[in-house]
Amino acid sequence: MVREYACRKCKSLASGKLCPACNSTDLSKDWAGLIIILDPEKSEVAKSLGISKSGRYALRVS
Repeated sequence: MVREYACRKCKSLASGKLCPACNSTDLSKDWAGLIIILDPEKSEVAKSLGISKSGRYALRVS
């Protein structure tokens, strides 16, 4: 099973050692909650969380 990491900067989920959204290497394996954003321009949840790209995000990253 592939271990997923969450970016500490943008909370995007990644399966490797590089964040797909912001290209950061500051990733954590300690995260909780999952939200999938399909259309960030129309999503009220994405707007309230400050997410501007579609993808998979963690709700809490430690």
